[in-house]
Amino acid sequence: MAGTSRDNDTGAFEFEKVSIDDARKAIEDGGPAGHAPGPRKAESWHTKRHAAADESLSAEATAWLAELPATTRPNQLALRYPRLANRICETWKAPLPCLRLLDELMTDDRGGRRGFPLPVATELASLRDYYYRKHHKGKEAWEHVEMGR
Repeated sequence: MAGTSRDNDTGAFEFEKVSIDDARKAIEDGGPAGHAPGPRKAESWHTKRHAAADESLSAEATAWLAELPATTRPNQLALRYPRLANRICETWKAPLPCLRLLDELMTDDRGGRRGFPLPVATELASLRDYYYRKHHKGKEAWEHVEMGR
C-alpha cells in the first residue's frame, strides 16, 4: 500500500494503476495536491507602502543634473520620478551608497515589480556605468570579471 512502511523498505514508491478517467477525475477534484497549501501569492506592497507625497525636483538635484555630461543626464528620470533623482543627488558624493542605490533601482529583489519605463531604465543604466567609471579610474564594471578568465 502506498505510504506504508515495511521492514525491507527500499525507499521506492508503490503505484496503483488507475484508468485515465479516474486520473482525470482525481486531478479535477484537486487530487493529493488539493490538500497541500496552495501556491504562495505575491504580497501586495500597495497596501503596505505609504504613497509618497508629490515631490518636485530640488534645487540641488537641478544643479547636479546640469553638471552631468549631456549623454549621461537622466532627464526622463528627473521628469517622471523627481523623488528618485533627489535621492540619487543626495548620495552622489558617497560612492558606495550611491552605487548601492543605483543597483537597487535596477534590480528587483522583492519580486513582482513592474520596473521603470525603458527610457528611464536606460538612463539609470547609463548613469550607473558613468558613476562606476568615474570612481574606478575609467574601468568598466565587468572588467574585473573578464580579468579573472
